[in-house]
Amino acid sequence: MADYKETTVTGSSWQRCHQVVVDNRRGNTPSIRFDEERVTALSDGDSVHRALGALTVPYDPAAVVELRDPATGEVTGETITHEEIYAILYSAYLGTALARDAAANPPEQETV
Repeated sequence: MADYKETTVTGSSWQRCHQVVVDNRRGNTPSIRFDEERVTALSDGDSVHRALGALTVPYDPAAVVELRDPATGEVTGETITHEEIYAILYSAYLGTALARDAAANPPEQETV
């Protein structure tokens, strides 16, 4: 039996992290989960995404992460600790939350 609307395709495929989830529930050791997928990009511009699973890393303040250039994947020679990453994410959250709160409650203007 012939396959309905069968076509021959050309493209490329790679594995990537499509989502990062930080679990920071009170009373638990924080962790970070990297959700991976396989992307197949077809020559006609369409793409297919297939979930591959996840990697979970528990927070360890002293753990060292080698920094990589996102454009090349090459190591930069610099490192950062989980503690520094935590501080960056905390700062990003708090700065965003404070900006939201300030926009929702602007200071009253004095009338002259």
